[in-house]
Amino acid sequence: MSDLTTAVLEILDRRDDYTTAEDYYEGLADEVFTSLALKRALRHTSDRFRLNFAATPVDAVNNRLEITSVSAITDEAGQYLDRVWASNELELEVGEIHKKALIYGDAYLMVWPEGDSLEIYYNSPKTTVVLYEEENPRLKRVAAKVWETTIDGKSRTRVNLYYKDRIEKYVSRAERLPQTPKDSDFVPFLDDFTDGNGHMPNPFGRIPVFHFRTERPKGKPEHRNAFEPQDMINKLAVTQMAANDYQGFPWRYALTEDATSEAADFDEDSESTLTGSTPGELTIFNNVKEIGQLDPAKPGSFLDPMKHYIRSLATVTSTPLHYFEPTGNVPSGEALRVAEAPLVKKVRTRQLSFGATWREVFTFILESAGFAEDVQVHWKPVETFDTKEATEIAYKKIQIGIPLAQVAAEMGYDAAVVAQWVAEIESRKAQNVQAGTDLPGNSEDQDLNPDAEATTAVPDGSKAEAA
Repeated sequence: MSDLTTAVLEILDRRDDYTTAEDYYEGLADEVFTSLALKRALRHTSDRFRLNFAATPVDAVNNRLEITSVSAITDEAGQYLDRVWASNELELEVGEIHKKALIYGDAYLMVWPEGDSLEIYYNSPKTTVVLYEEENPRLKRVAAKVWETTIDGKSRTRVNLYYKDRIEKYVSRAERLPQTPKDSDFVPFLDDFTDGNGHMPNPFGRIPVFHFRTERPKGKPEHRNAFEPQDMINKLAVTQMAANDYQGFPWRYALTEDATSEAADFDEDSESTLTGSTPGELTIFNNVKEIGQLDPAKPGSFLDPMKHYIRSLATVTSTPLHYFEPTGNVPSGEALRVAEAPLVKKVRTRQLSFGATWREVFTFILESAGFAEDVQVHWKPVETFDTKEATEIAYKKIQIGIPLAQVAAEMGYDAAVVAQWVAEIESRKAQNVQAGTDLPGNSEDQDLNPDAEATTAVPDGSKAEAA
């Protein structure tokens, strides 16, 4: 099978899965019914009453995936990255790309030249895919993008294949693709950039599409294990809301004498029948001898199992329970770190995966500008610490010999601010040596000791009294 057919089928086959993942995140997943009668009875309310907990596992991870800075080896390369970062508004795009990768399990980033600059933009896994070498699944063989467009007033499907040395463009012959597309369903797409075969050179010499994924070889939605518990929660919430009508307006009934009820009493077209009953209605039969009321289900019948399913959702997604019960007893200190340990481990795993792709993206950007050097991606700390505790841990790290720049980067400070801070400390030390006042109280440890009774420097260059 050719790369063209393989790529198109790969994208089309997974679109429904991506749509399902998106629906659960947005709270739009259809309610699952075990009875057609209930489905008809609740069809007008099943889309209204939702408690969407499936989004929480995604947001819990995404909120801790924050890149503080990207540093290069040379200042010139670092300045170029800063310009690319600013011109493409990557401070906003990075979070969105992480979020999409967590929702779908896969997300793609395209880098393409536009005039004298580089355009960096997100591509949905519903339209984009990367195919890897069978022998080495870490090596990209080709990337593809498939999308619907209008050409000469007619709907067509466009396909671009991105190889290291070339880009191939195709368009569908018909308005609709067959269920199993073949190469013969496409013809070369010709424009001002392509030759007669629909080919054009790749200006980079590398595939300019980058794959963010939660797992390898294919990603898995961060909230995939929440789908079934969310279905259970939806069922309880919608059914309880339907029962609430009967809670305020109970359904009353009347009993007849023996053998006096007529078939017409059960006519489905009647407004006062058993099958057509509504909240607050009195169902009347001939020769009534007794009236009564049917009590609705108690709220606990829904709320108690709902709490169980919420806990189950938290467990199967490795998300701390207090994320689902913010008004409950939120742990603190060591108990909080223990409760968040599975989440922290999961976030670090995502940092490794996404960080490797970001490193590939930024080295690619530097290579396109003539810089042959590596980059380092700095992340905001994952663990939850209060300010005093974080400062004490940082000071102890410096005491055992970890460089100040590394400790500051781990605390989430911007690389440029850290460099300025280190330069100021080194400058003060040099001045103290020249003045003959290089005493222990004026050392770098004094500057960083959170318990020192002296005026210390802070990253922005101002002065603050140490506590």
